[in-house]
Amino acid sequence: MKHGMKFAMAVIVLIGCSTAWAASDAELQEQIQALQNRVAELEAQQSTQNVEQRNAELIKQLMNEMANNPNGMGQDTAVTAGYDKRFFIKSSDDQFKLEFDTLLQFRHTYMFTDDGSRKLNTDGTRAADGDGADSSASDFEVETSRLMLMGHVLKDLKYNITLEMDDDSGDNAKQGDVYLYTYELSYSFMPEFGVKAGRFKGPFGKQEPGSTAKLQMVDRSLADKVFNIDRVSGVEGFGMFDMGDIKPEYRVAVFNGFRNNNDAMYSDTDNSPGLAGRLMFPMMGASSADFDAESDIEFHENPVAMFAVSYAYANDRCEDHFLSGNNDSYKFLGKSAVDGKTDVFELGGETNMIGADMSLKYSGLSVNVEGFYQNLDVDSKEWADAADFGNAVRTGLLSDELDNYGWHVQSGYFIVPKSFELTSRISGVHPDGSNDSYEYAGGWNWYLSGNDLKLSMDLSYIDDLPVVNSAANYHGIQNNALFLIRTQLQFQF
Repeated sequence: MKHGMKFAMAVIVLIGCSTAWAASDAELQEQIQALQNRVAELEAQQSTQNVEQRNAELIKQLMNEMANNPNGMGQDTAVTAGYDKRFFIKSSDDQFKLEFDTLLQFRHTYMFTDDGSRKLNTDGTRAADGDGADSSASDFEVETSRLMLMGHVLKDLKYNITLEMDDDSGDNAKQGDVYLYTYELSYSFMPEFGVKAGRFKGPFGKQEPGSTAKLQMVDRSLADKVFNIDRVSGVEGFGMFDMGDIKPEYRVAVFNGFRNNNDAMYSDTDNSPGLAGRLMFPMMGASSADFDAESDIEFHENPVAMFAVSYAYANDRCEDHFLSGNNDSYKFLGKSAVDGKTDVFELGGETNMIGADMSLKYSGLSVNVEGFYQNLDVDSKEWADAADFGNAVRTGLLSDELDNYGWHVQSGYFIVPKSFELTSRISGVHPDGSNDSYEYAGGWNWYLSGNDLKLSMDLSYIDDLPVVNSAANYHGIQNNALFLIRTQLQFQF
């Protein structure tokens, strides 16, 4: 193409020269100008063709790169998507990442209550018409159905949003609702210090803050159901210190109040925020990550252990509520002034709680021990009777200051490594001056694909049921025995 254009230009120049002798000066100038215009036109055409050719080469190169790297779209703006235990989308430099996670727990529960065939009501009183709560129940349910969106922005700014679609509404949502379960935004400035804000599990105790997907038994212990502070809305500081063989970790939070599972209205928030903290000491070369799951599914070849202590404080006095609001939702156990038995009350005073726990894992064996102490000061007389078991009949709290205790011991052992595990648990709750409650449980887990696909079953006997809890299927008669058989299929992907 270039040679043809040069030949044409030479011919034009020769023709011009041959006619120049016969032309006047004016005509010669016109011909020279015409030749210059023609040369400029030809050069422009050549430039356009070169650009088009270069664009075609670039497009071809890009198509080849995309064919060789289907997950990428160029080195500088690469975005990859795939599946690595969870579906993800991220940038090539890993500065931005979004993961999609789901958790499904399908459960069958068979239960029956022990009331001596006296046809009792749920609160333990005799039914006048002889048709009380003496019953057994067989129930299929989707106990947990969650969608989790998690990841990071600019590497260190992490987020986690969880939507709950539990068909067992309990006390926190209407049946069939989809609601915001947790939301977290955290940033780690350095290993020793980071900040988290949002709604999250409060830093008190070991079993409650852990994921329900990584429990050793179908649900948490009786003691945990009585003494946990559940989800809270607030701000938390966290970090880890490298002290050689031991790397202690801490969490310290300030928040609206205990069990703030759904954010209260602004007018219902008091001016005394709750406080909680947890200090963990991994030992024997362990880290806290070794105890994310209760079972030793990793099958540690060397023993690892962790010791931790926790503290929590709340002040729920009615006169302190902003705009006369009322959000005293924290329930505690006390001795009834009517018959001396355990009853449920809502806090209208101060509580201080201390927790301690110890965990050990080795070669498929896991042991978890946890204890709680709770001091309640309700001398303001602002407590309220809670109706966990229907109509509150044991009205009146016998003592203004209470010291309650709780504990559990839980163990598991893989008789088939990383596949089949036998489990057991005993738990106790001891309200101040009232009747004690105990949980005895045993069961098994069949890990088809770790905790992502697991079939579990346990049998539990609770002597003197002290509280109602929908998640654990604690539906029975107050201060009477409850027997449960729970079978659960867990699927996480």
